[in-house]
Amino acid sequence: MNKRFDVMKHFGFLTIGLIVVSCKTHVASQPEFSDLTNTNQIEIRKVNNFRFLGGLKNSEGKILRDSLIYRSGNLHQLKSNSFEDFEKLKINKVIDLRTKQEISKESDHLPNHIIYKNYPAFEDKNDEMKKAKKLALKGKITKADADIRMLKFYTDYVSENPEVIKTIITEILESDQPILYHCTAGKDRTGMITALILKILKFDDAVIFDEYLVSNDLQKNVINNRLKLANTFHFVYPKLDIGVVEKTSWIERNYLQAAFDEIDKKYGSIDHYINQVLGISEEERKIYITRFLK
Repeated sequence: MNKRFDVMKHFGFLTIGLIVVSCKTHVASQPEFSDLTNTNQIEIRKVNNFRFLGGLKNSEGKILRDSLIYRSGNLHQLKSNSFEDFEKLKINKVIDLRTKQEISKESDHLPNHIIYKNYPAFEDKNDEMKKAKKLALKGKITKADADIRMLKFYTDYVSENPEVIKTIITEILESDQPILYHCTAGKDRTGMITALILKILKFDDAVIFDEYLVSNDLQKNVINNRLKLANTFHFVYPKLDIGVVEKTSWIERNYLQAAFDEIDKKYGSIDHYINQVLGISEEERKIYITRFLK
């Protein structure tokens, strides 16, 4: 694995553990929310940030069909008594974007007939995520540091292991039945895969960013409760900067923009990336648009 996937790039996956705060004065970040409504949200107990892609209009005026592509946070806490609700969605396959370490701690709980695939775009061979958490708890990382590392994670994710990105996206777009993909919180890795899919289907950036930011809307209560708890128990880890918790909980427009900018810088354009890196021809894009839009 490329060494550029260092300790700090994994801050996007520390939000579950970092629920305590520094006693230093802190100015809370103001997250950006989406202009889209939450009509695509799927409410199943213990599954966070769960929604389908549908109802969006692309640059050609075509509408994305409902209930074909789903995205969410992890399915570790999906309850057996919720299987019936899950099965009503007719999802045939689940693609897990998490690392082996994440899965070993919180494996998906799924109905038996679901096809399960795991495609991590990086491997956390040295347990760097755990090390990063320890550094944060010791106050070794500031809010500014976390912001830089989040930007780096986004730029590296789309460029460091494009063969895995290609496999993920091809499997989603080639599916003839409803499919779901997810990471831990369903916001960063899942957000980037979604953005690339929408680029392939010729959606404008305004729509892509609006769909991306829906994760803030759907996780607002979870994140606010996490930050409230952090304030209540600030004495447990007095060196931890609450800004790190914020930066790893909310998503930001500039994170996704950084990924797009990296694609332009490294590959020339998003169209070249789609064609040459992901191996999707213009003719194949037309086929996917016909399949997923009306």
